[in-house]
Amino acid sequence: MTKTNQAIVVTLIALISSGCTQRIQDLGDSLKFAYQGYPDVQKSWNEINALPYASLYAQLDNGPQGFMVLAFVEPSQHPSPNLKWLSGDNEMLVTRNGRLVKTVNLTDGNLTATHTDSPDPLSVGLNTITMPHTWSRTIDWQPGNHSGYRADSTFKRGKPQNVSVNGTPVVTTHYTEFVTIPALDTQYTNDYWIANDTGKIIKSYQHLAPGLPAVTLTHLKSYQGGEDD
Repeated sequence: MTKTNQAIVVTLIALISSGCTQRIQDLGDSLKFAYQGYPDVQKSWNEINALPYASLYAQLDNGPQGFMVLAFVEPSQHPSPNLKWLSGDNEMLVTRNGRLVKTVNLTDGNLTATHTDSPDPLSVGLNTITMPHTWSRTIDWQPGNHSGYRADSTFKRGKPQNVSVNGTPVVTTHYTEFVTIPALDTQYTNDYWIANDTGKIIKSYQHLAPGLPAVTLTHLKSYQGGEDD
C-alpha cells in the first residue's frame, strides 16, 4: 500500500470512529450535495476537536456549506506546502497559505493551476503589508482549457469585523483583493477576514476563475505544520 493510500485509509478510519457514519456526514460532506439541496453541515466543536486533522467549512456560491478535512500535505515549489482538502465524493480543494490554488472534480469546472514567481501577499501576512498592495500570478482553468491567463491583484484593507466561526465570535479585519484578468477585460473581488490577534485567515471568499463558482472557506481547526491557513 502506498503512503497516499495509507493516508486515505487512516483518514477514513478516524472519521468513522468519530461517529460520522451517515453519507451526509462522512469524509467532509460532499460539495456535490450542496448543489442537490442538502442542508448546511454543522459540526460541534467537540466533533471538530476530536478529529486529529485540520478541517474547514466550504461553500460553493450560495449553496449549503460542507465539511472538509485535510487529507494530504504535499511540498510545493514555494516555502509553504499545498494542503489538499477532501470531500466524500472526492472533490478536492488545494490551498496554499489560505489561497485556493487548484480544485479537482468540482461539477461546474476547476481551477487547474496557479503560477507565481513572487510571494503571495497571503503568505507574507496581509496585516503586515502596506496597503494598497499589488501582485500578479497566472491561472489555468477548465472547461475550455484556459491556460496562462495573467491575474493582476490589488489588495486593500477594510474595517474591523466580528466573524462567527461555528458560533464563536472572532475579531478580524476585512481585506479585499481586486482581481483583473487583462486578456478578458474581466474583474472580480476576493475577500479575506484576518484574525486581529494571530494574523491568520479565518474566513475567505474566493473566485476560482472567470465563469467558475466562488468558494467560501471558514477555517475551523488549523494545520499546525507551517502554513497560516
